[in-house]
Amino acid sequence: MTHFTAWRLLAAACFAALPAPTAIAQVIHVLPYVQPGDGRTLTGMDVKVIRWLTDQSPGNFVVEYQAAAGPVRTATPTRIALDFPALEVSKKGAAKPPEPKKVDPDDDPKEKKEPRVPPPPEGEQHYFRYTAYLKDLPFNTDISYRVKLAGRVIREATFRTRATADKSVRCVLVGDLAQGRPYQRAVAYQISRQKPEFLVALGDIVYSTGRVNQYMHYFWGTYNNVSQAGPETGAPLMASIPFYPVLGNHDVSAKLAKVPDAFAAYYFFAPPKGGPGEGPWITPLDADESREAQFRAATKDSYPNLDAYSFDYGPAHFVVLNNNPAMKIEAPEFSRWLRADLKATKARWKLVCFHMPGFNSARQHYTEQQIRPLSPLFEECGVDMTFAGHVHNYQRTVPLKFAPGPRGEKKGKVDGVFTLDTLFDGKMNTVPRGIINIVSGGGGASLYGPGLDKTAETLRRVHGANYADFTAKMVVDQHSFVQLDIAPDRLELRAISVTGDELDRIAITKK
Repeated sequence: MTHFTAWRLLAAACFAALPAPTAIAQVIHVLPYVQPGDGRTLTGMDVKVIRWLTDQSPGNFVVEYQAAAGPVRTATPTRIALDFPALEVSKKGAAKPPEPKKVDPDDDPKEKKEPRVPPPPEGEQHYFRYTAYLKDLPFNTDISYRVKLAGRVIREATFRTRATADKSVRCVLVGDLAQGRPYQRAVAYQISRQKPEFLVALGDIVYSTGRVNQYMHYFWGTYNNVSQAGPETGAPLMASIPFYPVLGNHDVSAKLAKVPDAFAAYYFFAPPKGGPGEGPWITPLDADESREAQFRAATKDSYPNLDAYSFDYGPAHFVVLNNNPAMKIEAPEFSRWLRADLKATKARWKLVCFHMPGFNSARQHYTEQQIRPLSPLFEECGVDMTFAGHVHNYQRTVPLKFAPGPRGEKKGKVDGVFTLDTLFDGKMNTVPRGIINIVSGGGGASLYGPGLDKTAETLRRVHGANYADFTAKMVVDQHSFVQLDIAPDRLELRAISVTGDELDRIAITKK
């Protein structure tokens, strides 16, 4: 019996025991969890979203919430039905479409050190998704909430509203999270021990094609539907900290026209708004009019907001981009939005998050450099650091500046001139001259090797001046995540392993 199945049976038994007629037996597929909602700037008041999924038995839910010593307030959730028919089955009995035929290191037999994770079972899926909007929340405040069904509490937890610019905050950034392997649960447990205020999920949130049934099979039983935190069970992180999602290639690789439950991230997450709107820089739906209308009706909070958004949290400004290959992030209108967004913020720190790194010393995904042309814009606007996943290990560059030149002979490759700050060490010299680029892709999927001692020579030989010795630290043999402690005048980064050991540490200061 899987951990997720055990939770469902427990929930069903619990609610079946409620006295009739005040409640109906109900299966809770996804326990209530916190989302950022449309909280973008640090003006006015904060907001949050509480969301959960059940079977399609109507439930009399209510959300109660309060700040310490404040009055109890209530929010009545909205409800929509999510219905996903089963995939068409071929004559051979295999569900259509199959997993992507494109060769990916995730499926490279030479890379695998563990047995292949079996796919989730196919079949119809029917849910009610409930959403409660908590508004007018004071900043810098712990908010307790309770979700009740017919008067009985099904989850109670506490989250903290966003910190104002004068406060310090702690967050975690990690990608490539849920492939169904044990390491993802140990990573989630170690993250919970650090007690971050929020998490940025750096893409490839669930494998392998970002479907609803893959979230149900791999994701929620690690990060949310967990009764007690532990290295073998995960942790109920999403009950109390919001996840800010980044779209990775696996999150949008299934086609909505062919896969009914594709693009699942848009159903589950509620990010801030205020992005550039619709354009060639967002995930194309490529579905017929009826399917597109159904999808848009169910994802009003997230499509296309999930593709590009920004938010302030404490003394930092975060920008989240979808830089998958089909996204036209160099389009003039998109560049105007990005430049205006980065220049408008008054935050001391500017951090940009996307999935595919432009500066990567692994042999996997090396030529996927489509973010490199934005380097001059990032430098112009004072970006301090970038964060990516996609490559399943940990990497940190020296502070660098990059002047793009002509595109290389291979699609995605971008040549240019590097300026490297090799004097920065993050200990004695803590003022970088350039942008530090982080890869944090060790969240649970199969790791990528070999290490820098072997890859650097190969990359120099194969790619020439397209590669430079920009990598200061690379860890390929341990799953890990990145933790940031951000104060107004100091930012400290730690890379932490699946066993809680420190793999890397630097500090950056500002006068």
